[in-house]
Amino acid sequence: MTLNASKLEISRNFQVEMLGTPRQIEAAMRLMERPVEIELQGCRGELGETGRSMVAQVERYIDDGFLPEYPPGECMFAQLTERHTADTEQTRESRMHSVLEAGLEALEAAKGPGLNLLNIAGRTGLIVALTIVLRQVVGFHVAQALREGDSPEASRAWAVVAQTMIGPALILVGAIRNECAGTASPGARLGRICMASITMGALIAAYLTGASKNLLPTVTGVTIYTLARGLANAFFPLKDNAGGVTAVATGVRTAAYGAAQFLLDELATLAPLSGPARAAAELGYSVGADAIQGALNAFGIVVDDTISILCKSWNLLTPSVGLDSVFSDPESLQQIVLEVRAGVQLPTRTQLADALLDIGALRLSAGHAISLVVGTVALLLSEAEVGEGERGHILSGCLAIMLMMVYLPLIFGSVQRSGNSYSPQETVVP
Repeated sequence: MTLNASKLEISRNFQVEMLGTPRQIEAAMRLMERPVEIELQGCRGELGETGRSMVAQVERYIDDGFLPEYPPGECMFAQLTERHTADTEQTRESRMHSVLEAGLEALEAAKGPGLNLLNIAGRTGLIVALTIVLRQVVGFHVAQALREGDSPEASRAWAVVAQTMIGPALILVGAIRNECAGTASPGARLGRICMASITMGALIAAYLTGASKNLLPTVTGVTIYTLARGLANAFFPLKDNAGGVTAVATGVRTAAYGAAQFLLDELATLAPLSGPARAAAELGYSVGADAIQGALNAFGIVVDDTISILCKSWNLLTPSVGLDSVFSDPESLQQIVLEVRAGVQLPTRTQLADALLDIGALRLSAGHAISLVVGTVALLLSEAEVGEGERGHILSGCLAIMLMMVYLPLIFGSVQRSGNSYSPQETVVP
């Protein structure tokens, strides 16, 4: 809230004498000074070595006028230097005013990245967390129904095959659609072929080892999760004005995503069982366990979303940023401020088709492939009687490898050929 002094109305009944005698006013100010000083001392005590050094330099500048020493790129001190040069009074009060203005400028500069992160965490985190909970709920109840029923193992295996084939079928339809529309790119063609091949290979491996008969709850949960998340993304898109997709930036994102997911999967072993695993252990349903799983997955996707946007906007990793836009000259490119915003829209039929046949089809195939491979490895480790602790580490490593393997086809497979027009693009993440 901002107080505008020009809009304040002075009461006609107010008199200065109502504040008390000068001695009473001074006593009140001294009484107020004591708790304020205590709070300031507490803040100073929480500062680290760098913070204390900065405070000492600022105090020295206010008292004696010596400009602080600062590293290149330090926003506040750079602003302070400019204000010091323009300060003609050079009094203690004027220097304090310059410090306050420089601090406000630094806070204003930090508002942009903070707002970007808030949009990413709010939109992506909420969508992923809710859809993961939905996935776990579906997986739990499907597993429970299969445990209580008497459906043949062959029927379960063929149900897994049928669901897994949905992804490659949608990839094929999307590829034909893009070819007819003239939006297909060489990277997208290669990405779709690789993703379909990975999915089919995972399905064959799971079927031959017999793991597919146990994976119906997991595969069904992945199908529901992907469709629900794609629908939510269509209504609540996340758009940015960062650059396009490059091999170097995507490679960095792939490594970071795999490492983050490995650590989160190791952390998830400490959480209570949820989804199909909870039903297999004959435990009752727990919304808290599903919420923990959703929070962990949401955190991982938010981290990947943030890293992906930063990589696309970093000229070192994405040197071609802006070449496909109206801001094609170097000076204009330097002036582009990264902006990430979540929006609300009523998707058109074209946007719904893009969500289903492009990133949706690829994400569905990737989810099925990961579930099948991890399930197959888990079955093989169980038959080999590998220890519980070692088995968990191997499965976490397998998950990270699979995530990195499908990451490149997922990103490049959803890229469409564009013209020379600039428009914010939806951020693509697994």
